[in-house]
Amino acid sequence: MLDFLKINQIIEIEVEQETDFSGTYKTRIEDIKQDGIAIGMPIDKGGYVPLRPGQEVIIWHWDNSASYAYYCIVRDRSFETIPLIFLEWPYKTKKIQRRGSVRVPTNLPLEYKLGNEDAFNKTFIRDLSGGGAQFVSKRKLIKGDILKINVFLPTEIISCTAKVRRVYTEVKNDNQRYLIGMEFIDIPEKISDKLIKYVFQRQRELIRKGVL
Repeated sequence: MLDFLKINQIIEIEVEQETDFSGTYKTRIEDIKQDGIAIGMPIDKGGYVPLRPGQEVIIWHWDNSASYAYYCIVRDRSFETIPLIFLEWPYKTKKIQRRGSVRVPTNLPLEYKLGNEDAFNKTFIRDLSGGGAQFVSKRKLIKGDILKINVFLPTEIISCTAKVRRVYTEVKNDNQRYLIGMEFIDIPEKISDKLIKYVFQRQRELIRKGVL
């Protein structure tokens, strides 16, 4: 798994310990040597995140099949021309589920319409994977329908095409609605990567909360 780490690779660094700077931050691998890994010092709200020697951090990165976690200890830090954090070699690594089996509960807003319609229908996604989603609809759709959709991720809107694969009827409090299972089709790799990234981030969030 260590072969996946490359110089100039964008990664996320997570601080799990309860501190004033617990959280996840984007950064980049600056160098890889026999004695460890150098990463850019993470920045948050205009200032550097003060990771200290001896502190545990997790390097996260992902590809189309899985998410990878590398557990490291901060060895040193430098505030010279390029502020750096020096990490010891990971003492533990973990690979989290392949893409096809990763489906996470969520409530992301969704807009959809049939291909020949002008107006979008507003609803929300019930669960999401890198290859499709299930959403709630007051309107009954038919297996095979082609939809234009907008998925409202926390930081941006993803637009793509999807095909209805399953339709279930749900009755709740005497109100009938439909659960629509759809598959993303003809989706550009760039958009697929953004969806997969969100799925893995959401999965990690649920794992930390003890839900998964």
